[in-house]
Amino acid sequence: METTTKIWNKKFILLFITNLLMMAAFYASIPIIPIYCQQHGITGMKVGIVLTAMSIATIIFRPIAGYLLDNFNRYHVYLLFLGLFCLAFPSFILFPTFGALVLVRLYMGIVYSVCGSATMTLAGDVLPRANITAGISRFALTISIGMAFGPYIGIQVQNYVNSKTAFLIIFAMTVVAFICVCACQIKYPKVTRQKFAFKDTIHKPALPFMLNMMFLMVPFGAVIAYSSLFAQEMNLTATIPYFYICLVLGMLLSKFSTQKMIDNGRHRSLVYLSLALLMLTMASYAFLTTSVHLLVAGFLFGLGYGILQPLFQSFVTGTTPAPKRGVANATYMLSYDIGIGIGSFLMGSIQTSLGLANGFALTAISFVIGGIIYAVYVDRYYLKLKNQLGSTTTTDHVLQTQMERNVYTLPETANIQDALIYFSNHHISGAPIVDAAGHPLGFISDGDILRYLRTSEYPEVAPDGTDLFTALWQADADFNQKLTTLTSISALEISTRQSITIDANSSFESVCKLLSSVKIKKVPVVANQQIVGIITRSNITDYLTQRYLKNATTV
Repeated sequence: METTTKIWNKKFILLFITNLLMMAAFYASIPIIPIYCQQHGITGMKVGIVLTAMSIATIIFRPIAGYLLDNFNRYHVYLLFLGLFCLAFPSFILFPTFGALVLVRLYMGIVYSVCGSATMTLAGDVLPRANITAGISRFALTISIGMAFGPYIGIQVQNYVNSKTAFLIIFAMTVVAFICVCACQIKYPKVTRQKFAFKDTIHKPALPFMLNMMFLMVPFGAVIAYSSLFAQEMNLTATIPYFYICLVLGMLLSKFSTQKMIDNGRHRSLVYLSLALLMLTMASYAFLTTSVHLLVAGFLFGLGYGILQPLFQSFVTGTTPAPKRGVANATYMLSYDIGIGIGSFLMGSIQTSLGLANGFALTAISFVIGGIIYAVYVDRYYLKLKNQLGSTTTTDHVLQTQMERNVYTLPETANIQDALIYFSNHHISGAPIVDAAGHPLGFISDGDILRYLRTSEYPEVAPDGTDLFTALWQADADFNQKLTTLTSISALEISTRQSITIDANSSFESVCKLLSSVKIKKVPVVANQQIVGIITRSNITDYLTQRYLKNATTV
């Protein structure tokens, strides 16, 4: 991956927009689907089956999504499945029968399970290593806003156009999202693929966070699924679009007002504050009768979830090594699938006996259970993982966190001129030479080219990239003759043929020893005989500087 020091870099912004549009499109379809079903004679329990089909497919396929993201090129996987996700919305128009709509929703659940996990994983990959937790807490806001703003879009669109046109508008939103992610151009090195095993599709360290958030998402599922029906019962139908606007405003305010606390690690206070707000909000539904009360409830609901959702997502991403983030995010996102599903199912089961108002109030029990789980276990568990990751980073896994993952390589057929052009186009001073299978054969640097071009009448030029241009301007007949051979001499012929590499699991001490004992500035990192990254002297010095500054601020 390309290195960057900014959270709001170009790729992060494009992924932010992509995920916001994708989530908004998905949740905009939820209030449209029941009406569309009724228009085609699909009523009663059949509507529930159509809606539930996607949740079942998402839960089943979500673990497989993690395997795909960690064992294939993540960017290509996301492009494929986001394109397939776009096609789901015109499919509603093409196949308006009950059986076909169930199949469309199953298909939608499969592709959505990959898309939902992929964006969060890609966002973590394009963030600077030192700011992953802070960056993901910002990025996760796209989920919260999309889940809140999407139904508002769906309701508004449904009020002005027919259902078919509404699906086409949502389809257009997903196309814009697809264009944004195409512009990202995220590059990954070749991935060493592991054999599929179901036990590897669940990231066990993420399970406590998943279980905790599952309870916290139950009231969210109830509110999103039944707010419109509740408003009809209370004669507040005209207020419901503004309810969703207040929901979004609460989420936005939570981000602007609490981001500094999140960046400073004050997560415990924020969790307890948001849980208190949410418990009071849901309990107040028992005596909700006015539009003002409904709008205030929406605002506080958004405020609470605007804190909780990004915070728990940052817990997962911030404590997971980069190679495992795909399966970790897929595991964690099950909390949304299961929690929202339980919330909608429970409200459907108890609405006739208790009523929607009392049912909403009763879901506050989930916040109590979630708060107990967090206080008793998850809080300390998160700190333990965070400390372990920090400790591990300083020793055995420094390469995996500090190496440059965007590896530029030359094929064994490249000549010297090819190498020069490649160096210039990519602003690099050296690259490994690999065979067709990706195995390293040697390493060529600008210093190797200088040594080839040097004549006996000139003193040796230091192997530095800035001196290459000076050497090329020397007016010497022998030198000019050598220039004419650049296309006929293989880059491999003048390269360092003794391929110096380092294993991806090597210790920090081994990296420092190699870079100091051998007169080179960078070393290819290999895993299973494949180059997976490059570690440079500047990577090590940057890492040491960050560690020193971090320790200095805590003393």
